[in-house]
Amino acid sequence: MRGEVAPVVIKAPSFTIEGISRAGNETWFRLRELGLAFDIGRCPDLLIGTPHVFVTHAHLDHALGIPFYFSQRNLQGLSTGTVYVPAASEKGFEALMSAHRELEAMRHGYVITGLAPGDVVELRRGLHVRAHAATHRIPSNAWEVIEVRRKLRPEFSGLEGRAIAELRETTEVTERREESVVFYTGDTDRGILETNRELFLSRVLMIECSFTAPEDRVRAREYTHMHLEDLYDFSDRFENEMIVLTHFSLRDSPADIHRRISSSCPERLRERLRLALPEPFVRIGGRPV
Repeated sequence: MRGEVAPVVIKAPSFTIEGISRAGNETWFRLRELGLAFDIGRCPDLLIGTPHVFVTHAHLDHALGIPFYFSQRNLQGLSTGTVYVPAASEKGFEALMSAHRELEAMRHGYVITGLAPGDVVELRRGLHVRAHAATHRIPSNAWEVIEVRRKLRPEFSGLEGRAIAELRETTEVTERREESVVFYTGDTDRGILETNRELFLSRVLMIECSFTAPEDRVRAREYTHMHLEDLYDFSDRFENEMIVLTHFSLRDSPADIHRRISSSCPERLRERLRLALPEPFVRIGGRPV
């Protein structure tokens, strides 16, 4: 590793979240078992081997490492890899890569794919990613990872295998089922809470919470970021098994952030909440501060 800060590690219900996220400095997360990353930051070594990277928007703390990612994959003899970006930003990212090709006399390839809200990409059989609109100062996507399976239709659930096999010759005995595994908002403000139903239903929600101090509500609105109180306003709607708060302001120490959330969090969210901060500040109600 290149002297990098150790990432936060959070065990989600069916995968591991590794990453770093502080506003204006760097944000990236790897979902190890799913083979994908959300945002790329400055591109730490940990992300080089990840074949699919979903970048939410073009701000440098989220997207600076894209050229380095492609260069390192080439040097290490890996396949090209793909970086997915908001469709409205695709031309800009292509221009960035063209500039690097000229500056470095670069010969290796790269794949940048623009996706608009509603677009879906299949990473492998049974695993899809859908783009959603985030509400931020520049074009931004939220990303939803979805497991797609075929399940036996309820009306055939009591039949034996032979009967089902016979039915298959003339009848569709299964139906398509989608389960939202994780929803990642990237940078956004409370607008996404007002307009997007899916984020409340995903098994794991990763949502920004840049500001936690009461006096920063105006600052949150000015910079189109989320404030802790925005989340609390919608606390009755969250059905997620786990909610990971990301992108905390560097103006606040981990201890201050942890203390504010621990002292104010609604009871119905307390056990499900995780903070993208170093230990011992990941769980609220852990070590007194």
